[in-house]
Amino acid sequence: MEDKKAAIRLNENELRAAAAMQGLKRDNQIAKAIGVSASQLWRASLPVEDPRYNAPGQNFIAGVLKAFGEPFERFFFLED
Repeated sequence: MEDKKAAIRLNENELRAAAAMQGLKRDNQIAKAIGVSASQLWRASLPVEDPRYNAPGQNFIAGVLKAFGEPFERFFFLED
C-alpha cells in the first residue's frame, strides 16, 4: 500500500475571477499583484499531471490572500 500525502492545489477559476474584479487580466499583472513571477503563476496553473507543474508554496498562498483578501478556501483546496 502506497502512502500518499495531501497537497494544496490552486483553484485557478476563482483566482482569475478575483483578479478580473480588480482589473487584472494578464498573467504578469496577476503575478505582480501576488508577488510571484509569471512563471510561478503559470506552473501552479498547470494540470497536476504535467511534469512542469509546481504546487503553490507559502509565498504564493500568502500573496494571493493578501492581494485578494478572501478566505483560503476560495482560492485553494486540499487534494489527497
